Amino acid sequence: MFARWRGAIDGLATLPISSRLIRDAHRTLLTGVARNRGATVEAGELKRDQNWIGGSGRIDTARFIPAPPTETPRVLDTLMTFVNREERPSPLIDAALAHYQFEAIHPFADGNGRVGRMLITLMLIDNGTLPQPLLYMSPYLERHKDRYIDLMYAVSRDGAWENWIAFFLEAVAESAGETIAVVERLQDLQRAYRERFQTARRSALMLRIIDLAFERPVRSISDFAEALGGDVSGCREQLERVDRAGCRGGGGGELPEAHSVSGCVGGVASWVR
Repeated sequence: MFARWRGAIDGLATLPISSRLIRDAHRTLLTGVARNRGATVEAGELKRDQNWIGGSGRIDTARFIPAPPTETPRVLDTLMTFVNREERPSPLIDAALAHYQFEAIHPFADGNGRVGRMLITLMLIDNGTLPQPLLYMSPYLERHKDRYIDLMYAVSRDGAWENWIAFFLEAVAESAGETIAVVERLQDLQRAYRERFQTARRSALMLRIIDLAFERPVRSISDFAEALGGDVSGCREQLERVDRAGCRGGGGGELPEAHSVSGCVGGVASWVR
């Protein structure tokens, strides 16, 4: 997922957060996803038909009806004007307001949740609050999905902004804490693998391979060779040594000659929980 966010983040170098950037992000996020995750939707295009949220499958039973397609470009541009205004004294509150408004507009036929969560990260990077996309709020929002939706609905129905903002800030704090815990465990794991290879009197090149694996877990052999400044055959030999040490997993055919140093990073998900 983070690899898919990279295009939008890199886009901030040449574009402000804008309707164009949001559409490009939507196109990237929905490329290659399973059909039940939005692949049948025209990626990167604003909705053409009226959508709705909740209910029993008919618009007349909907809990909430977002902006109509004819109004979507205008209200999305208005939101982008708010996001890019000069005076932005409260970055986290701005992100809370913008995230709610984006979900209320629901500009795409599908994928609004993913793009809306990405908008939070883009705003916090753009205003300097985050140096990198380190805040991943999806797990928290999924765990508290009913409350998350109810509080946004209460804003639309009753103007209950304070409760929504308090929840959003709580989500940021909890998600930041979870990120810190994962980073600390990854650092511990990296140190443990470096000590393992140092104890085994492995070459400095193998230690560099371990470090590269933590920088980006899935790489092709040519990627490793380029990063190490060596040739492919020499890099392949070093990777085979890592493999024999039980620290490499195949790419599963997703990439040509791609390798995930699974003992170091690819298997970390179960380790850090």
